[in-house]
Amino acid sequence: MTVNEKENKMTSTIKLKLDEINYRITSIMSFYSENMKLRDSTYKNVIITVFTEPFFNSDISIITDYETLQMLYVWTGPMRYMEIDDFFKKS
Repeated sequence: MTVNEKENKMTSTIKLKLDEINYRITSIMSFYSENMKLRDSTYKNVIITVFTEPFFNSDISIITDYETLQMLYVWTGPMRYMEIDDFFKKS
């Protein structure tokens, strides 16, 4: 799979998961990043999917392992992280 195909796949996958929990967004896009420093201070090639939450007009990012396409965590702001399962939990 090419970088572009992986970016598109993650954009679609995350948009579907957001729709399942009725999480409203105004925009969404994914991009590839090499050697990004993760929250555990390791470095990894990742796909970052950024979407905008309309109520506070804030950006939220989901960090995904480039090789496995496993979603690692949600980045909600400087030094603020959330677990994937907690974020996609239905209210």
